[in-house]
Amino acid sequence: MKRTLPLLFACAIFPLQAWSALEVGEFTLGMPKSQALAILQQQFGEVEHFTGYHYQVPTEFYQGAKPKADYNLGGLAISQVKAVFNEADQLRQVEVQLDTTDEARVQQLLPMTKDARPVPDSGGRLEAFSADGELVYWVSRNWDWTVVTIADKASSAGNITARAESDKKFAQLNRKFDKLIETAKAVEGNGAP
Repeated sequence: MKRTLPLLFACAIFPLQAWSALEVGEFTLGMPKSQALAILQQQFGEVEHFTGYHYQVPTEFYQGAKPKADYNLGGLAISQVKAVFNEADQLRQVEVQLDTTDEARVQQLLPMTKDARPVPDSGGRLEAFSADGELVYWVSRNWDWTVVTIADKASSAGNITARAESDKKFAQLNRKFDKLIETAKAVEGNGAP
């Protein structure tokens, strides 16, 4: 049986408002941890608690992977969901991995993504903000997926700083690789064995 997640927005697209009421499929920011975990356990074969990294910052989250059935959002397969909770055990951030690189289709299903703007030197990340939080997404053509994340205001404040720091570190790393490549080309051009 196909399962299609309804996508409901309690806010108008222009201007952005009330992101705390934003829902992505069955997940709503502020929902109780027990409810979110029940959804993950119902939909995914693997649900694990991790202390991993989010923009190079240690973060505790629950990850649902290996969908039990045809778990999708408007026909786009969902292969993974990561949920982060606050101290009051409420959903403060959710990341949904869609198995598509069709950005137009993602924007059709998630109209708020149309308001997101590209972030320079970020590898293609797009961001949109409201007084209540953020929506961040990026399309990975290498991995054939799109990752969409919504976060509440408190999480957004920390995410903004972490993303800026992460972008800075990756830019430095890219410059080092570029210099290494230039050096290798120069050595090769000089006929070194």
